[in-house]
Amino acid sequence: MGMVDRYKKSGGFVQLLQVIETCGAKKQEQFMNIISEETPAWAAALQKKMLTFEKIISWNQETLLEIIANVNSLAFVTALKSLSADKYNSFCEKLSSQERRKIETQYKEISSDQNQVSSCVMKVVSETRGLFINGVLKFDKVDIGLSIPENIESQLNEGGASANISSSELVHASESAVVQSIGATASLGSVDFEQLKKKYVEINQQLHLLKKENVVMREKLDRIKKIA
Repeated sequence: MGMVDRYKKSGGFVQLLQVIETCGAKKQEQFMNIISEETPAWAAALQKKMLTFEKIISWNQETLLEIIANVNSLAFVTALKSLSADKYNSFCEKLSSQERRKIETQYKEISSDQNQVSSCVMKVVSETRGLFINGVLKFDKVDIGLSIPENIESQLNEGGASANISSSELVHASESAVVQSIGATASLGSVDFEQLKKKYVEINQQLHLLKKENVVMREKLDRIKKIA
């Protein structure tokens, strides 16, 4: 059974999304690599709908205040330590003077290592996803691109065209899988250039196939829409 197979039921997409969102960076990359190889359409959709801490702090002041009021405050401030100084300052500029002083005071008092910071980032992402699931936050008020159709699993199972996943996104998902694979090979020592050349040929063949399949799926969808 492939990794995605168990999540093809109704509600499975969000379940898989939550699993990936709450993984460490290394495991998340491994999961996405596997999914990209198995089902590029699912990989592209997951990448598009995935919440990250950097996405969260980029939202408007009203949304950020709602999140700060509803998630674990200590975890949120600790997660801020994952940001560069510029991004941290940009975030603080969105806050009121009172809220900013409160955040900055906690930020200076907290002493945490990288593992604690990573854990808090995942906790904030998980709790923010929960705010959407429970209706506290609305995608149409925050970022409509993150909204998830109720029948997204069936759309993706039919081929992905009706889930608003473009051929360029399918290509990107497939390219990412190969780039990660090549990077892993290179990190182990000397690179076998013949092997890399072979991989390059293979990925080009895969991309051409994906483009053709996407055209066929779109034509099929258009026919279904006309019949409906």
